[in-house]
Amino acid sequence: MFIFDSTSIAFIQKSEKILKEILLSIGVNVKTSRFEINRYLYPINIVVFDGQEWGHFNSSYLQIALNRKLIYLAKDSVVRDILKHELAHYLTYIFYKEVSPHGKEFHEVCERFGFPKEISKATMNLAESNLSKEGDLQSEKILEKVKKLLSLSQSSNTHEAELATLKANEILLRHNLDSIKEVEEPIYMDRLLMRKRKDSKLTAIYSIIKHFIVRPVISQGKDSCCLEVSGQLTNVKLASYVVHFLDKELDYLWEQSKKVHDLKGIQAKNSFFSGIALGFDEKMKLSKLKYSQEDQKALVTVENKLNFKTQLIYKNLGHSRSDQRTDSEAHEIGKKKGHNLSIRSAVEGRSKNLYLTDGKA
Repeated sequence: MFIFDSTSIAFIQKSEKILKEILLSIGVNVKTSRFEINRYLYPINIVVFDGQEWGHFNSSYLQIALNRKLIYLAKDSVVRDILKHELAHYLTYIFYKEVSPHGKEFHEVCERFGFPKEISKATMNLAESNLSKEGDLQSEKILEKVKKLLSLSQSSNTHEAELATLKANEILLRHNLDSIKEVEEPIYMDRLLMRKRKDSKLTAIYSIIKHFIVRPVISQGKDSCCLEVSGQLTNVKLASYVVHFLDKELDYLWEQSKKVHDLKGIQAKNSFFSGIALGFDEKMKLSKLKYSQEDQKALVTVENKLNFKTQLIYKNLGHSRSDQRTDSEAHEIGKKKGHNLSIRSAVEGRSKNLYLTDGKA
């Protein structure tokens, strides 16, 4: 999961400066934000993440990622060595494309550019026990509370179910309000559902996940795309559950509807998925009208803050639109499915109901 706040951005800027120094030292021409190899320009792109490794190179996005713990634990010389290691992966990809991570090609690149033998090692001894704990304890506690309440939202007692869901909504909303009052509030980003290209199912999931107080973006990498989800840690974790559930559930609903209604072809499938997204969107907008005035104002505050913080990740967001033809029958069938879409399974097994705004299916 990627992290963006003033501290991590300052660390990224320092790391990019170090990386440029490394590139210049090995005779590579460096531009403002790119470097040149064989007359091609490649981006100098570093991000900070929370995880179990010190760093990694993402060939799809031509991006080097550094563990946030390096900000607090590592001297510049250590960061420099880790950057050299990941740059070696970057250069290996440029020269050889996809090969074994630490194979002969990787070692040849290290030798060609004069990197010491310790740089080519797959591990580094930097108090690795400090990487054993990941995540945010407060976030985990909030998620557990929400999960317990959502399990009650399956109660046969309609009143009890509705109260449980409303309480879950209230906890998440209050947690978001408390967080934005903090002096330093990181924004987290996770990459989900890697695909070769954007399709109608990914677009539908993008539309649905917007209702979980996160900012989704369909991001295009090199020969691939994925759904990036940004927001507070608790929200991003919950969104990850929901996204992976939807990835399977939408296929299941399509196969089911295809048999029952004799739907055929890619146009019908695309229309079905867009219908699901529209139906879910309509239901969620109606459910938000049931919020108290206080909660409606709170939601606006949280969403405005999210929009502002997202600018730390995305400077310029483009918009795309689809002009594909619509199968009206499949679209209407999908719309009905969207009205009844239940997402509780994303948290605890296949079941019913997990909206964070409405206790009714």
